[in-house]
Amino acid sequence: MTRRGAYDMIDASEEGSTFFRVKISPDPAKENMEHDLLLREITIKTMALEEKLGKPVSWVAAIHDDHTPIAHVHVLAVTKARLLPAKEMIRIATEASLEQRQELDLRREQTKEQGKEQPEWERERSK
Repeated sequence: MTRRGAYDMIDASEEGSTFFRVKISPDPAKENMEHDLLLREITIKTMALEEKLGKPVSWVAAIHDDHTPIAHVHVLAVTKARLLPAKEMIRIATEASLEQRQELDLRREQTKEQGKEQPEWERERSK
């Protein structure tokens, strides 16, 4: 989405809507130590709130992983709800981050093991 699209979302919000600023930041020591989590996927899971709130939620997000060693996402959410389920959102974001971390680590380990199982001449050929 472009900046113009974000402004259009804000302008189109219903009267009485509440605007929320949300920051999603996987723990760099436990979840994102390799700086390789897919923050877009974590954000989508975290912001899937319509069913929980019983109201539509519009949101736009920007991933910031270039100006700081701690990758994070800034989200602007708009809904007619007065509050967002913050504890539930934290739980979802943490679970999504840990799940990705486990998958990425497992893949990395499998790739390492596959490299060790290849005979020396096959490893040389695959380089």
